[in-house]
Amino acid sequence: MSLKEVNFILKNNPSLDVVIEQRFYQCSDGHLWTENAFAYPFWQRYLTVFCQVNIIARVAPVAKAQAHWHRVDGEKVNFYPLPYYVGLYAFLLTLPKLLKALWLRRKHQHAVIFRIPGVLSLLYRIFAMPWHKPYGAEVVGDPEDTFSSNASNSRLRPLLRNAFVKMLAWQCRHASAIAYVTQYALQAKYPPAANAFQSHYSSIQLTEHDYHQRMAYPLANNIQLLCIGNLSQPYKGCDFMLNTLAQLRSNGVDAQLIWIGGGQLLPQMQQLTDDLAISEAVSFIGNVSDRADIHRYLDQCDIFVLSSRQEGLPRVVIEAMARSVICLATNVGGVNELLPVDKIIERDNITQLTDKIQQVVHMTEQQRLSASQQNYQKALAYGDEQLSTRRHAMYQALLSAEQGPN
Repeated sequence: MSLKEVNFILKNNPSLDVVIEQRFYQCSDGHLWTENAFAYPFWQRYLTVFCQVNIIARVAPVAKAQAHWHRVDGEKVNFYPLPYYVGLYAFLLTLPKLLKALWLRRKHQHAVIFRIPGVLSLLYRIFAMPWHKPYGAEVVGDPEDTFSSNASNSRLRPLLRNAFVKMLAWQCRHASAIAYVTQYALQAKYPPAANAFQSHYSSIQLTEHDYHQRMAYPLANNIQLLCIGNLSQPYKGCDFMLNTLAQLRSNGVDAQLIWIGGGQLLPQMQQLTDDLAISEAVSFIGNVSDRADIHRYLDQCDIFVLSSRQEGLPRVVIEAMARSVICLATNVGGVNELLPVDKIIERDNITQLTDKIQQVVHMTEQQRLSASQQNYQKALAYGDEQLSTRRHAMYQALLSAEQGPN
């Protein structure tokens, strides 16, 4: 296909490939599903500029979708499935099939956005597109945190951390249009090219129904703590949170914890509650897909805690802030763009998190209400209307770069 023919297609029927590390599932009827994030409404944001979205991601065949899963594919949202793998060893075994699938994609020219960091985007860049073709990037995390000592158990962690940090820096420097989930944190570490279009926006989607302003902030005798995080990997810090809860209770604080999110580490975390003698104070809810249920848990809790060892700009914190909840969070990603310094703790610092929770408990109700209202006001800046304007501008800039000079 000639450059002239490619430009004609892009101008008259622009299509977009989005390369993402998320894993998806395909049932026998052909429909695609996700067990947590990136359901069909997420992909509609790209359709404000592009006529079709093609998701380039790993897909595993399954017999039947589970009840809590969300449908991903739909009108104008399609998949180009890649071979499924989990972990480094499986990746190496799957690599020949993966490269073949990407090479075949080279026959179809589309605009491209990489959701990075991730190795799939690099492989797509090398095997599935012409070398000088422009691309867009949405930077959603920091590999330096992903491969920190407590977030990854891999023996190759130092090597992988160094490789992924360099890879992300290179991808950011060569993107024609780029958006970061943070306002300044990730930009400082992984700067864009001087002539690239640059923006920042979160992946979150908040409508007016997601906001709720508390008018009072009393505390009962038993403090209700809430965490939301997938338990497939240790970087959500569930073990850190459970050890903190044990310390709180040994200090005489009657605290209860609800953890929303499932995954392969759940049995291990349940065993840890037994070992710490706090099983009666912890409720593991599993995955919760209904937004109304999430709102209910947020509205009933006293303190939301992000115990993560790595994040980009944590959406769950913004969601909690939108419900006027007092939040405490580890110092990862762009957390310092959301919360004041007195609500931020260092990763895995049990003593510090324990002290911060006790400080909230000892606040007056008016002090808690004031902190709650500050969170609510901050979350207003992440409403869907405000973020959609920035996203649209970034997608339009990428399309303009694809089409080249008129």
